[in-house]
Amino acid sequence: MALPHWTPQNLLPPGRHPADLADVYERLVFDAPYQNEREILFSALNSYLGVARRVISSGRAWVSGAFVTRTTPHPPQGLDVVLIPDEWGALKRLDDHGRTALYGLLTLRGIIVGQPAMYLDQVQPVGGMLDGFLCRPGDEDVWEAVWADGGKGFPEMVW
Repeated sequence: MALPHWTPQNLLPPGRHPADLADVYERLVFDAPYQNEREILFSALNSYLGVARRVISSGRAWVSGAFVTRTTPHPPQGLDVVLIPDEWGALKRLDDHGRTALYGLLTLRGIIVGQPAMYLDQVQPVGGMLDGFLCRPGDEDVWEAVWADGGKGFPEMVW
């Protein structure tokens, strides 16, 4: 199902909109300004979701940020993704490799690295092109309110 057309405010209409990657590309890259920059962000999203599908067997991803608007006078610099697993228990049973991959999908703040010793304010997936978050069970309404802030809609991808 294609994403709806832009509103006069250059936003997606309010609400969650079912979409696949082709829908996201059509509306948020092809039908938006700064296509070259958006193309790079789309590639980051595509790679990110590919890894997410390997780690989280089934779930949803909500996409937000300047990438899902046409309102910025400058190219979007990143996008935000919240992952909503269908089965939280499966994440608790991940082995070390799976847990490492899961943490690689998330924006981590206040990181202390042992060798060489350093402190990092923030580490983001895909070279800092996106912020990745994990929705805990029962927090969907909170994330939806944040993603819909300002009356904007957002794509929801299901796998």
